[in-house]
Amino acid sequence: MNKKTIITILLALVAIMLVTIILTRQENEVKSVEAMPKDAQEQKKVQDDAVLTYGISSLMNSASGYTIVIQEYVQQQMINEIKMDGFSMSKNISLGFSPIRTTDSIETVTIRSEQQKVSSRELILKPVPDAPQTLFLYEKIPYHISALSLDTFIPLALYGSFWWDSEYKTCRFCGEQELTEGTDTNEYFKHSPHYYIIGVKFHK
Repeated sequence: MNKKTIITILLALVAIMLVTIILTRQENEVKSVEAMPKDAQEQKKVQDDAVLTYGISSLMNSASGYTIVIQEYVQQQMINEIKMDGFSMSKNISLGFSPIRTTDSIETVTIRSEQQKVSSRELILKPVPDAPQTLFLYEKIPYHISALSLDTFIPLALYGSFWWDSEYKTCRFCGEQELTEGTDTNEYFKHSPHYYIIGVKFHK
């Protein structure tokens, strides 16, 4: 074997080694990829779904009971109102939501009081408009109650749909972690295409 042949073989071996190193580095490289709707779906599955509880003991001596009112909105216009009667006064009201399944179009909200009164209502959900796949993504935001009064609708929680952000190609639900009555100019109300406001009305 002459010197020229040996050099050619050595160069070929070096080239093979370089290609192998490059491919190995590419396999181990962490790359940034565009977020897809399914990413929001998976994140939603692991979020805490704790019960929302409200203290109402300040009205124990002036109210005999209360009615839960569920208002449904599309693009900030109320299209339906559901009333759930028969709750006696207690120290607390609790709202619970069944586990989120982003392929389901029905959600159940459950109301509980200390008198062991339990009542549930199914909420019809709508898919996120303009999203590239069918997703039912909703989130709950509690209201901060500063004062309780009789015969007045008092909001307890917003339960709203995510919206599609075409600029970032993802589903969003961004805004305050707690709402106050009268803040219907919040980002949720501006952008959420479909939402429920769950509230209470106390009576003598």
